[in-house]
Amino acid sequence: MRLVEPDSKLEDLRSVLSCVFEKLGAESLTEPDRVELVTRAEVVQDQIDAIQDVGCDEEHVHMRTTQVPEPSDDRLF
Repeated sequence: MRLVEPDSKLEDLRSVLSCVFEKLGAESLTEPDRVELVTRAEVVQDQIDAIQDVGCDEEHVHMRTTQVPEPSDDRLF
Protein backbone atom coordinates (compact mmCIF):
# COMPACT_ATOMS: atom_id res chain seq x y z
CA MET A 1 0.00 0.00 0.00
CA ARG A 2 1.37 3.40 -1.00
CA LEU A 3 1.18 6.18 1.54
CA VAL A 4 -0.09 9.48 0.17
CA GLU A 5 1.59 12.64 1.38
CA PRO A 6 -0.85 15.00 3.16
CA ASP A 7 0.03 17.83 0.75
CA SER A 8 -0.70 15.62 -2.25
CA LYS A 9 -3.97 14.42 -0.73
CA LEU A 10 -4.91 18.02 0.06
CA GLU A 11 -4.24 19.09 -3.53
CA ASP A 12 -6.33 16.18 -4.84
CA LEU A 13 -9.24 17.08 -2.54
CA ARG A 14 -9.06 20.73 -3.53
CA SER A 15 -9.15 19.70 -7.18
CA VAL A 16 -12.23 17.53 -6.53
CA LEU A 17 -13.90 20.40 -4.67
CA SER A 18 -13.19 22.74 -7.56
CA CYS A 19 -14.79 20.28 -10.00
CA VAL A 20 -17.84 19.95 -7.75
CA PHE A 21 -18.26 23.73 -7.67
CA GLU A 22 -17.97 23.89 -11.47
CA LYS A 23 -20.71 21.28 -11.81
CA LEU A 24 -22.87 23.19 -9.34
CA GLY A 25 -22.67 26.17 -11.68
CA ALA A 26 -24.18 24.23 -14.58
CA GLU A 27 -27.58 25.59 -15.61
CA SER A 28 -28.96 22.19 -16.64
CA LEU A 29 -28.47 20.66 -13.20
CA THR A 30 -31.48 18.96 -11.67
CA GLU A 31 -32.37 19.53 -8.02
CA PRO A 32 -31.48 15.94 -6.94
CA ASP A 33 -28.09 16.32 -8.64
CA ARG A 34 -27.59 19.68 -6.97
CA VAL A 35 -28.36 18.19 -3.53
CA GLU A 36 -25.92 15.33 -4.18
CA LEU A 37 -23.17 17.73 -5.28
CA VAL A 38 -23.67 19.97 -2.25
CA THR A 39 -23.41 16.90 0.00
CA ARG A 40 -20.28 15.77 -1.83
CA ALA A 41 -18.76 19.25 -1.48
CA GLU A 42 -19.42 19.19 2.28
CA VAL A 43 -17.76 15.77 2.62
CA VAL A 44 -14.71 16.87 0.64
CA GLN A 45 -14.46 20.11 2.64
CA ASP A 46 -14.61 18.11 5.89
CA GLN A 47 -11.74 15.93 4.63
CA ILE A 48 -9.71 19.02 3.74
CA ASP A 49 -10.37 20.51 7.18
CA ALA A 50 -9.35 17.25 8.86
CA ILE A 51 -6.04 17.16 6.97
CA GLN A 52 -5.35 20.79 7.82
CA ASP A 53 -6.23 20.19 11.48
CA VAL A 54 -3.79 17.27 11.64
CA GLY A 55 -1.11 19.47 10.11
CA CYS A 56 -1.76 22.20 12.68
CA ASP A 57 -1.78 19.68 15.52
CA GLU A 58 1.54 18.21 14.37
CA GLU A 59 3.09 21.68 14.23
CA HIS A 60 1.72 22.47 17.69
CA VAL A 61 3.08 19.20 19.12
CA HIS A 62 6.44 19.88 17.50
CA MET A 63 6.51 23.34 19.04
CA ARG A 64 5.60 21.94 22.47
CA THR A 65 8.20 19.17 22.33
CA THR A 66 11.03 21.45 21.22
CA GLN A 67 13.07 22.06 24.31
CA VAL A 68 13.94 25.53 25.39
CA PRO A 69 17.63 25.91 26.15
CA GLU A 70 18.44 26.05 29.82
CA PRO A 71 19.51 29.48 31.06
CA SER A 72 23.24 29.85 31.30
CA ASP A 73 24.92 30.69 34.61
CA ASP A 74 27.04 33.20 32.76
CA ARG A 75 25.46 36.59 33.23
CA LEU A 76 26.19 39.57 31.09
CA PHE A 77 25.39 42.11 33.81
